[in-house]
Amino acid sequence: MPAFTDTPTAMWETVRRLLDEADQTWRFTKKGDKRPHYDVAKSVASKKRIRAERRQAATDRHLAAARTRNLCRALPGQSIADRMLRAMQPGQWLGMGDIARMAGIYKSGRGKVHQVLLLRGWVEKVKNPAFRGRLDPWQIMAGGEPEPQHLYRLTELGLKVRATLPV
Repeated sequence: MPAFTDTPTAMWETVRRLLDEADQTWRFTKKGDKRPHYDVAKSVASKKRIRAERRQAATDRHLAAARTRNLCRALPGQSIADRMLRAMQPGQWLGMGDIARMAGIYKSGRGKVHQVLLLRGWVEKVKNPAFRGRLDPWQIMAGGEPEPQHLYRLTELGLKVRATLPV
C-alpha cells in the first residue's frame, strides 16, 4: 500500500472546494476532462433548453392528434342520446327499438337508452304489461310482432334537458 502523501491542509482544501457550490471544477463531462464552471453551467442550461423544447414539441403533437380525433365527435345536440331525447314525446311510453327507429339510429344504437338516458335519469323504465314472453322464430315468421319487455318515458329532468337541446 502506498504511503499517504497528502498533508492535512491539502485534504482540508479539497473538502472545502467540494462543499463550495460555486466551484464546479470537480465536474467531469468525459473521463479525465475537467471543465470550468462556466462551461458546465452553459452545458446544463443548453440541456434544459433542449429538454423543454422537446417536451413542448411532444405536447403540441399530442394536442394536435387530440384535436383531429375530436373532429369526428358529434356537435352539441347531435349525439345519439340527444337525437333520442328529441325524438321522444312527453308522457309517451316507448320501447328501445321504437326510440332508436324514431331517432333514425341503427338497432345497435339502442343500448344508449340504458347507457346514457337511464343512467343520467332522463328516462324512467317500467315493465311492459303487454309483454308475454319472447316469441319463437315460427311465431315471428307467421307475422307476430314482439312486444318490448320494458318501456321508457321521459322524466322531468329529461324534459328539461330536451328543452335545452338545439333544434
